[in-house]
Amino acid sequence: MASVPSFAALAADPTARLDALALALAAELRPVDADAALARLDDLAAEVREVARSTGGELAALCFVLAERHGFAGAEAEYDHPDHSMVDLVLERGRGLPIALSVVYVEAARRADIALDGVGLSGHYVVGQFAPGVPPVLLDPFNAGRPIVAPNPAEVRPWSPHETALRMLNNLAGSYTRRNDLGRAIRAAEMRLELSLEPALREALAAELRGLRARLN
Repeated sequence: MASVPSFAALAADPTARLDALALALAAELRPVDADAALARLDDLAAEVREVARSTGGELAALCFVLAERHGFAGAEAEYDHPDHSMVDLVLERGRGLPIALSVVYVEAARRADIALDGVGLSGHYVVGQFAPGVPPVLLDPFNAGRPIVAPNPAEVRPWSPHETALRMLNNLAGSYTRRNDLGRAIRAAEMRLELSLEPALREALAAELRGLRARLN
């Protein structure tokens, strides 16, 4: 994990990148080959740049490379399995939750000099391209990067890497808890508190952590 600082260090760094946060998060819960994951993102981005140069369509090139050429798509079987939140495994297997797939899209796009952000919606997570004076373009990585229209346009905004990490940890804390893997559920819950949080949310999450710890006794 030499390529990526610890999750605690990245959680305290307002400039932390999404790929680093996602990989550091995963490495707190299981062994991760961060170098291989970062190299995979580099390779995907090189393909996107090549296709974009020949076609002139950046977002179309991104979706073609990731969804069509490499088959990145939503995990239908055991949808909430923790593996589907692990970006390194999603890069290996091509299947994941919407938020983990979105990390792949955002980070491949960044490397290819394509503006793209993660966008958290109610019950879903997608990616979006934002430009002044025009509506954002939203794509759904879970469904092959297809364009979507948000049911509630007021909630459409770029999410920060730290907001995205928090939502990933929420998913993992729930997934591990449902599988009675309390050790990892507690670690995911602890990691949430390493992020910068509003006081009310911090207290609510701290209460959840206390409840998980109590279940071990």
